[in-house]
Amino acid sequence: MNELPLVYMKDIRKYFGNRRNIVTAVDGVSMSVERGKNAAIVGETGSGKTTLGRISCGLEYPNHGTVMLDGENLKSMKNRELWKTAQYIHQDPYGAVDPLETVQKILQQPLRNLLGLNDQEMIDERIRHYLSLAGLDESYVSKRGGELSGGEKQRLLIARAFIMGPKYVVVDEPTTMIDFIHRNEVVETIREIGKSNDTTITLITHDLGIVGKLSQIVHIMFRGAIIESGPVDEVMVRPYHPYTIFLASIKPSNVSEGGKITEMVKGYGRLRQSFTFSRGCRYAHLCPLADDRCRSETPAFEEYTSEHFVACFKPGEFSV
Repeated sequence: MNELPLVYMKDIRKYFGNRRNIVTAVDGVSMSVERGKNAAIVGETGSGKTTLGRISCGLEYPNHGTVMLDGENLKSMKNRELWKTAQYIHQDPYGAVDPLETVQKILQQPLRNLLGLNDQEMIDERIRHYLSLAGLDESYVSKRGGELSGGEKQRLLIARAFIMGPKYVVVDEPTTMIDFIHRNEVVETIREIGKSNDTTITLITHDLGIVGKLSQIVHIMFRGAIIESGPVDEVMVRPYHPYTIFLASIKPSNVSEGGKITEMVKGYGRLRQSFTFSRGCRYAHLCPLADDRCRSETPAFEEYTSEHFVACFKPGEFSV
């Protein structure tokens, strides 16, 4: 009998707003995160990737669907049990770190409250160890959150998430607040701590450049749904969905005034707020290949090649 995936989500739907203005953030998504296989959920702002990531670790609950974490239904898990199993690293370190608390207190609270550790020497040793893994020396123990730079806050959040030895960690846009020079260092730090802890990681990002550095599986989201997924090397080298091909093509050398990519980028800006998905392919309003079938029928999410899934009537036909 095959081992259950660490995270299993079936037909997840999540809505925000009120009766007059309802926004569909996640629209019928099913996906799994296998133990020991880091995943990435990639998409633009508003695609639903952060909401899906938060649902996978219990920070949000879906309006419809099932979420299983380590073999248990999230709805039946108590907070203490959930937080010991899954952790979430926020994309905004400034908002997630208390400026008045010391690093010592920030890190020892989960050890005392969730793991039940009372031996101060053991706690101090563990704090020093995880600070070191995150790239901070023991001099930071006495510093307050308000004294830390954005990059140092991010590393503190990494240490706090992993210090309890969780089985699953969701990392939301870990390089958003970090300059280009140091972003690879942060990603490598997360990868190494996850590996040493035997923790499975889901990366939430819009940056395809860091996906392969941390993840083995990638899921591409658009308008609340996963439209392509598979092994990172396969999807990044041979993307089939026009949207994935478009994302992989957004590089300085490919963006020129009047070019196809530039026009598609402008199209996103015009249609991002105005488009409401009703029927057909959710990408049809932007796809250069869209025809009447695309606009009236919804393509099934099917395996196109081995372990490579795509929701498209014309996979691999678009080029830039």
